[in-house]
Amino acid sequence: MNEPSAVAVVAEHVTGAYGFTMKTVANEILHRVLPLRDPDQPRFWCIVVVRCTAGGLPDRSQPPWVGRRGLRREDLSETMGAIRADLSAWLAQPEQTELRALVLIPDTAAAPIVPPGERSSLERPTPPAIPTGEDQNLEAPAATLGHLQAYG
Repeated sequence: MNEPSAVAVVAEHVTGAYGFTMKTVANEILHRVLPLRDPDQPRFWCIVVVRCTAGGLPDRSQPPWVGRRGLRREDLSETMGAIRADLSAWLAQPEQTELRALVLIPDTAAAPIVPPGERSSLERPTPPAIPTGEDQNLEAPAATLGHLQAYG
């Protein structure tokens, strides 16, 4: 599966936003495409693609892909609109070779391999245990309940 046409734009409720989510059709892996400030030149912008969890949140265990740099704010609307309008053509460009390798992974590699004993970034942490002890006594002292005894 090395075909850029194997990726689709996910329909979203927010219109007019520059960023958008794309999904690899074969394995339904989500990636967010968005402009961010260029880390080397903060007055300019760059195109960044981040892998997302199944719920659509950025997957912090995966490094982002930083693409075209040096964009002016005035260029963002046109650039992001062109990418969104023809995602397959954008992915097919020679400068997106590394991105294609990240996005168009085979079906078998869709789930991250987690070594035994380590926690996946997708797992929820175990909540802390509730302490038990005398300080957790929820019964009120008898003296404060005396007025209620009259009412039965």
